[in-house]
Amino acid sequence: MSDIQMSMAYMVTHSFKLYPEMYQCPESMRMVRTKRPVLGTYFLVSGLFLITLYTPCFIVMVRSKCRVPAFQVMLILAVFDLLSLSVNSVITGVLDIMGASFCHYPIFIFTAGAIGKGSWMGGCVACILLAVDRCVEVNAKFKLGFLFRKKVFRVVMVLMIVYWIYSCTLTKPLLFTAEYSSWFFDPKIGKEPTLYHSIDHTINNLVVSLATTSLYIYLCYHLIYKIGYSTSMWLYRSKQQIIMQAVILCTFHAVAAYIYVYMQFVSSPPWLIIIGQLAWQWSNGCFCVAYLTLNQAIRNAVVRMIVPKKLRERFDLHIGIDEHLRNPDQQDRVTAINTISTCVKMDNLVSP
Repeated sequence: MSDIQMSMAYMVTHSFKLYPEMYQCPESMRMVRTKRPVLGTYFLVSGLFLITLYTPCFIVMVRSKCRVPAFQVMLILAVFDLLSLSVNSVITGVLDIMGASFCHYPIFIFTAGAIGKGSWMGGCVACILLAVDRCVEVNAKFKLGFLFRKKVFRVVMVLMIVYWIYSCTLTKPLLFTAEYSSWFFDPKIGKEPTLYHSIDHTINNLVVSLATTSLYIYLCYHLIYKIGYSTSMWLYRSKQQIIMQAVILCTFHAVAAYIYVYMQFVSSPPWLIIIGQLAWQWSNGCFCVAYLTLNQAIRNAVVRMIVPKKLRERFDLHIGIDEHLRNPDQQDRVTAINTISTCVKMDNLVSP
């Protein structure tokens, strides 16, 4: 059984009909619903909240004229994250509340699962690239730095987009099961689960887990032992934030990757499945939280875009050097100005 027959490409080229031998649901399964209103409400509300936080950050990135390699990776990662959050949070929440599984809405869930899987796998590549970029920032001689040279980087970006398209259209998708409030390759229609194993997804998850963990361990080691102690409070806080961010990002991605591989091959307890689903959600959602809490440039740009000028003046929120200089009360404090720049490199991701 080829992956093509079980992919979205087959569905699109066969009048939006799924391969019947593998995805034909028994009529009895269409009558059974397992509603999970509490989990569904959580995923729906938290998903909409994270998308609401992420959207202005994404708009700020799009409006920026900065196109350094790391920034371009951040931009495309934002697209992958928003697509993933739509699937692993919003759609998951709605289906949980309705108690609907694959057999209730096969075409819709099949399509959503293909997009969710493709966005996860594309995002994994982007996360590895960002980890490499951070290592290059702290060590200019890092051997993988050549990936960010102009001509090479163009090829890397094209390959990442091709990989995302391949993952969405030419591989087995994830399918939602309300009983576990999670996504599986097996539609749970009574067939042998091994028929639905996704080798490409397994390889992707193992690679991203090992790669990001290794790169962030290298980054933390270099910051702690190579750069050493500094009397600069700014540098000390920056190092702390970089290490904290590395631990958070690495933890969410590694947990989600390993659990989803484990779920595919071994019957898992419900609590572990929920942890895997939460890890997948926050592996995408943690970036917008990092941008708004640790990235002063993006945070200021978002405030300036959303909060009207009159309100900023009323509450003394002078975002940007131009607004500081126009305010007579602030001219004697120019040295304390928090300048704004939406041209963000990854080293600014955790600027204090």
